[in-house]
Amino acid sequence: MALKNSTVKVTQLKYGNTKCYLLGGTSKSLLIDTDWAGKLPAFYHALGQKKLTAQGIDYLIITHYHPDHMGIAADLMRIGIRLIVMDCQQKYIHQSDHIFYKENNPAFQPINDHKIRVVKISQSRRFLASCGIPGVIINTPGHTNDSVSLVLDSGEAFVGDLYPQDQAPLYNNPVITASWQKLKDNGASLVHFAHYANEIVK
Repeated sequence: MALKNSTVKVTQLKYGNTKCYLLGGTSKSLLIDTDWAGKLPAFYHALGQKKLTAQGIDYLIITHYHPDHMGIAADLMRIGIRLIVMDCQQKYIHQSDHIFYKENNPAFQPINDHKIRVVKISQSRRFLASCGIPGVIINTPGHTNDSVSLVLDSGEAFVGDLYPQDQAPLYNNPVITASWQKLKDNGASLVHFAHYANEIVK
């Protein structure tokens, strides 16, 4: 399936176990996900390999607040990257803190609630448009209740840990099925996962 032309430059960054994606819009850039706490040096190295800098990143969104997706969020906030939290995620942003405390991870810093920007999911297209990124962010529960996906108008979708479409029938979960239907309804044609290979939407 051919993708529509896109003005958004997509760069994959993998510096741990999670594939993260940097979207370059016509006016702002948006990072999707991070990795485990302690991976900040590896993040800088991954950017350097792509001839990019952290100072060139404006915003960060987390597809869901598991430790391998939000581990260095607070570090990135401290260097000036603004964390965008969808309103459907707001009560979940500290759900993984106890994991880092339990493992005595000295690199972990909790997210400062006073420094985040909350965006209503219904206003996501307007927010993305302000970045020069044509697309929408939708709530796609199934892996977690706070899971969100970003779908570009070109058809590329970034879904974090949503179970792949060909695995969905195995779970027999109407929530997962509904999330995939929402992706289709919003024009998703090529899906980028955090831990799986890309998938063409059937």
